[in-house]
Amino acid sequence: MIAGIASATGVAHADPDPADQAREIVESATGDADLEDEHDHAPRRFDYSRFSDGPRRVPTPRGASKLRAEELGLGTRECAHQLLHGRPLDAWVAAARGREPSRLLWPVDDGRWVRGYGYVRTTRPDLIHRGIDIAADPGTVVRAAADGIVAYSDNGVRGYGNLVLIVHANGWVSLYAHNARTTVQPGYRVRRGERIALVGRTGIARGPHLHFELWHEGRAMNPAALFDGGPTFVQRLATRAAASGRVAPPEEVTAEDRPIEAPLAPHPEDVVTVATTASVTPVAPTEPVLRELDGLELGSLALARRLLSRAASDAMLSRVEGRVFSTLLFPVRDGTVARAFRSSRVAMQLVGAPDAAVRAAADGLVVFAGELPGRGPSIVLLHRNGWVTAYVGVGVLAAEVGTRVERGAWIARMGATPIELELRIGGVARDPGALLVTPTP
Repeated sequence: MIAGIASATGVAHADPDPADQAREIVESATGDADLEDEHDHAPRRFDYSRFSDGPRRVPTPRGASKLRAEELGLGTRECAHQLLHGRPLDAWVAAARGREPSRLLWPVDDGRWVRGYGYVRTTRPDLIHRGIDIAADPGTVVRAAADGIVAYSDNGVRGYGNLVLIVHANGWVSLYAHNARTTVQPGYRVRRGERIALVGRTGIARGPHLHFELWHEGRAMNPAALFDGGPTFVQRLATRAAASGRVAPPEEVTAEDRPIEAPLAPHPEDVVTVATTASVTPVAPTEPVLRELDGLELGSLALARRLLSRAASDAMLSRVEGRVFSTLLFPVRDGTVARAFRSSRVAMQLVGAPDAAVRAAADGLVVFAGELPGRGPSIVLLHRNGWVTAYVGVGVLAAEVGTRVERGAWIARMGATPIELELRIGGVARDPGALLVTPTP
């Protein structure tokens, strides 16, 4: 093994002692290691010999991604070492393309926050935990927190198990460890919200969870204040803030209710030094509130009916931001197709567990969130390429009219009955089936 690859401390060591290096490996990879201090030669309080980095379950490199990885030197342990001890090469950052992130998507749908960043260990409070731990059932989908390029997808970094490292266009590096398997290969350009792995317990892990880290310039950062969270994460923060008297208890938690734990600079400056203060300071809007499209009020039935029956005007599309996709993300977490598209009158039906997250199929603008007469609570999104997607008959609405959402963002919850997914192109109903990218294995 290349000296120093396994350490994720971000501190260079000259000719490290193997025993000291082993301690760094364990402490960087586990949530609550029980090793003695490097100057303490007492017997270990916990036997880590029973942990294994395997089984190694990673994709076989092939195609354009393989060629790109070979050209850039991605996918190697040398690459992993560079990312965890220094800054990514300029060529890697340039290859990431995509949108420069100023926020992060919560990477595990309904994942439970179990350990934060900092001196939070119970057994060794003197040692820093350089990431956050998110518990979830084995096999739960792990998603990319932001656009980027997969720099490493293997299990050659001791203690982390099956590991994914992604380089982002602003120089950030995100780390996803302990996976049951990874589902992307080095060199692949990944989109925010796209599946990259499945939750597991490979490496030094006592139970199934995702260990997530965010790095910049060879230093770990606290990512907590950057997350746009899933339902569980949003609910936890909102409940905590309400209990402390900082905000009123929301009737229905949405991303707007999520208390901001530290002020963030607006895009595109992307300040990367994240404050760790516990204060909750709301961020003022940085752009005018959008209230209408081409003379039709946002959130009105008139606008919803207009977009579901006719093509969006150029004036409407000029107000829509976001990326353009040629596919649609399957919107229901762990859901399935109950009925295929048949016609404009018989839409595709999707089923999923009650309260399962319903996500935006692509970047877009929420133009309607309310009751469609005779059809139940519904969300309608307008996308920059002119597509319109409608999520009809959801259980709980979780997106506000006028919100610009990204692909994979949580916009609703499932109820007890199936929902209908509609795709309109130029006002004509189209079959979304061939465009769906199913996130489940």
